[in-house]
Amino acid sequence: MMVRLVILAELVAIAAAFAMPESLQGWVLMSLVLATAALMVAIFLPPSSLGLARLLRPSLVAVLAAPALWMALQAVPMPIGKLGNPIWATASATLNEPLAEKITVDTTATMFSLVQYCAVLAAALIAAAIALDRYRAAQLLHILLSIATIVTAMWFGREIAGVAGPDGSPIAVLGVLLSCATAIRAVDQVLRRSRPRTIALSPLPALSAAIIAMIICMAALLIRANSTAVVAALLGSEILLSVFAVRRWFPGLWGTAGVLATATIIFIATATVIPFRTNTDLTIVLSTSSQAATERMLQDVAPVGSGAGASTVLLPIFQDAGVGDSPERPTAAATIVIDMGWAFLCALVVAALLCASILIRRALSRTYDYVFPALGAGALIAVTILAFSDHGILGLGASLLIAALFGLAFGQSLSGAERDAISSETKATSDQIANQAPAPRRRLTSASVTIWPRVSLMVLGIVLIVQAAWMALPDRYFGARSSLPSVLSTAAAGPNAMSKTVSLAAAREDLWIRGGPSFTRDSALAADEQRTAPPMTSDEFARALRSSPLRGDIWLLLAATSKHSSPQPSTAAMLRMSYYTAPNDLDLLPLRVSVALAADAMVRDTDLRELIKRDVSLVVRHRPALKPALVTAYRSASADGKIYLEGLISELDPAFLDQVHARSSRMGSR
Repeated sequence: MMVRLVILAELVAIAAAFAMPESLQGWVLMSLVLATAALMVAIFLPPSSLGLARLLRPSLVAVLAAPALWMALQAVPMPIGKLGNPIWATASATLNEPLAEKITVDTTATMFSLVQYCAVLAAALIAAAIALDRYRAAQLLHILLSIATIVTAMWFGREIAGVAGPDGSPIAVLGVLLSCATAIRAVDQVLRRSRPRTIALSPLPALSAAIIAMIICMAALLIRANSTAVVAALLGSEILLSVFAVRRWFPGLWGTAGVLATATIIFIATATVIPFRTNTDLTIVLSTSSQAATERMLQDVAPVGSGAGASTVLLPIFQDAGVGDSPERPTAAATIVIDMGWAFLCALVVAALLCASILIRRALSRTYDYVFPALGAGALIAVTILAFSDHGILGLGASLLIAALFGLAFGQSLSGAERDAISSETKATSDQIANQAPAPRRRLTSASVTIWPRVSLMVLGIVLIVQAAWMALPDRYFGARSSLPSVLSTAAAGPNAMSKTVSLAAAREDLWIRGGPSFTRDSALAADEQRTAPPMTSDEFARALRSSPLRGDIWLLLAATSKHSSPQPSTAAMLRMSYYTAPNDLDLLPLRVSVALAADAMVRDTDLRELIKRDVSLVVRHRPALKPALVTAYRSASADGKIYLEGLISELDPAFLDQVHARSSRMGSR
């Protein structure tokens, strides 16, 4: 019964990640469900279960905990100032208060990345615990195949209908591998059914389902015309088929060597079909989309990275103006380098290749159930290729599905592991078909055997609960997140009208920034909360910047709210930070121009004059739809501001200057 609940929890967590990837409720539900499952496995793990202890050794626990510790280290103050990112010193000088320097440029973004990694780790360990039983492993394989097929079919439908959405290529690739593994397992059962004393259900339904899933996933990849994803799926499937051929028809050293040599030749030949980009960074060499901003970020990245989740925060600074409708997506490899550093990516690639070789070796040493470790090896190769072509494998749903697949592969990678965690209702049957493995030379006591798995899973479950509370409590106290672009547009209509809506939106942005998911709730509820919420002050905007100093929108709102209460040099410094941290965000342009032209002191600032000129030129020449914002800014501008704006417009578009005067006169007469 406990195992069924754990399997259900794994299914609910993955489904929630796919169904609500940008919902706060989805993240909280996922964390709580995985935490409950981890604690259940830790508490109710049978003392006689040696399989998980064989897999989860102290050395492996340290390796798995290393990325989480590195993310946590990025978010804590550095004892030596030079180790931190320079943005903290700049923000400290602008806010005129001491700020501790950190490696990450955005603490909240790093914390969200830590939440996702802990969830992925929990999903993998729970799947490994489930997969110790061969029958539970088969059930988990079918569940993962169903999820991948359904998600791929939905993505396929959106592609046909022309509806924008996240790229489902990684899920389709996993669907191909899962269907191939299911089909091989079914064929292997058919070939073994004639043997006496073998008890197995009819494999034909599983084989039929695998064929249907294979057709759906391959059709989605081919119609999408993603050649890299197709090659990744073929190479991963090749590993599965090679292991199957060795186990069924070419046993022995020479047969294995022949099959592996043939597979290597086919592997290299297939890899040459992948379209490689030339004269570009290695991390984006397989990407088919524009990566101009990513290349600029990679040139500026520090050896220790900019903090987990920082790539999403840094992208608006490096991307070109006016690309908000189709933002650039760095590849997963480029994202890892920007966030964690080059050394971290190299370690991941080496670890992936080592794990793939270990799984292949274990698959070749198995008599039965070799499909599971072979599936893990194929998925490792496919995922590594996909990491250099797109961003999809880092998505919440995709990462959980990949983690469950790897947990399944490693859970069934050791010969005889399933007999150590056999369930009571299947013990009699399993004893008849389990692999014959020699007993270990030395028996460990149950306490020493299960101490590391129990402690690791219990700590992970507690961490997930704490993280869920961290995400849920701000939602309760601050209410809904307003759409900041619409708030800024409203604020630009009158620079002096910094309403409750603006204050609430900025406070909400402090908690759920671009580095994390974009959380939304019912608009009616949001409006009601905005009417009842108390107005917030510039101190609360400053509090947001203490964790996210690259927030150009918050710098702008702080400058707008503090220009009457703070000295003009302080307001100019805040406005300058808004320009530097969000130079190409067109949503900020209306309010930013209004604030910049509202005071003579800011208009006389040499640096600000050049920045204002850039914004005005961008509007007049490339974004005529934003011209009404210049009219509004002209009406509220100071005397010097009006003169400077008139001079800029007369140089760029003299005819528009007459319209500015006419519209301003009509609006003033009302």
